[in-house]
This record gives sequence, C-alpha cells and structure tokens, in this order.
Amino acid sequence: MLKLPALTPDRRNLVILTAAALLLGLVGLGNVPLRDFDEGYYATVAQDTYLRGDWRFPTYHGQGFLLKPPLIVWLISLSYSLLGINEFSTRLPMAVLSALAVPLLYGIGREIFQERKAALYSAVILLTLLPVVRLGRLAMLDGMINTFLLWSLFCLLKGRKNPRWLLGIGFGLGAIALCKGVIVLVLSLIHI
Repeated sequence: MLKLPALTPDRRNLVILTAAALLLGLVGLGNVPLRDFDEGYYATVAQDTYLRGDWRFPTYHGQGFLLKPPLIVWLISLSYSLLGINEFSTRLPMAVLSALAVPLLYGIGREIFQERKAALYSAVILLTLLPVVRLGRLAMLDGMINTFLLWSLFCLLKGRKNPRWLLGIGFGLGAIALCKGVIVLVLSLIHI
C-alpha cells in the first residue's frame, strides 16, 4: 500500500487555498457569454491570432493590434489551441492565474506574520473579495497583474534569505510589462 507523507500545516493550507480558489474561479466559467468590452476585444484579437497562426503580430479584424502588450492574447490563443474557441477557453488562463494570487498571498503572509492564522485569514479574505473574484473570472488584465505583483512581492520577501529568489522579481515585473507596460514604470518609481 502506497503511503503518502503527511502534509505540514503550511502545505495543507496552500493545497486547500489553491483548490478553493481554482474551484471558485473555474465553476461555471463558460456558462455566460462574453460581456465586457475588454473580453470581446481580447477574444477577437486572440481568435485572429490563433486562426492566422502568427503569434508574433496580433491583429484585430486584420489590422495590427498595438493597444496592449500581447501576453493576454498569447494566453487566450494557447487556450484556444488546446480547448477550442469558446467562452470557457477565453476566460480560463486569466481565471487560473488570478486564482494563484490566493496561495501567493498566503506565502507572503507567512513571510511577514509570525502566526499562521494571520496569513490564512489574509488569503481567505482575498479569496472572498467580490471584485477579485469577479475580475479574476473575466478575460481582463486585472487579475493577472495582481498575481504577478504578488509574485514579485513574494520573491522580494523570500530574497531576504536566499538571493536567488530575487530573480523572480524580474519575472513578475516582466510579466506585468507584457500585460500592461505602463504599470511597470509606475511600480519602478515606488522606491523613490
């Protein structure tokens, strides 16, 4: 009989929080049509990109799409290639990335607070905030940017003990730049 090792309380909390966030983020994801202007816009660009097969130069109805950096278009196009073109596959990448913000906040809380409860409560509050849940389930940039910012903060805190984690800050900020480039410029001014 295969015996699995016991989970530490932190790992157990991470598993539960991640499962709850994914469950809330994915249940009924494709049951309603795309509703916000952004969702339709990004879905159209991703569909054009996917059907043309040229991921280097996204288009919107045949015209160059230069309004936003291409990460969201690439992720939706990848989802289309795996699951077909529908509402669920349009929203899936953002829902998964947004759900990852919950365990990341728990990790940040564990780095900041001495008590596990404070980190757990922080993550549960984020899990249940209506704007986070709603925007994270839509094909919009907000949830992804939140997750990448939390990743950068998590890496910054972990970098105090192990400098290798500091490379993750660059990954997080680079991902934000691929979502909405201007925000990285604003974030870079925070230390001043």
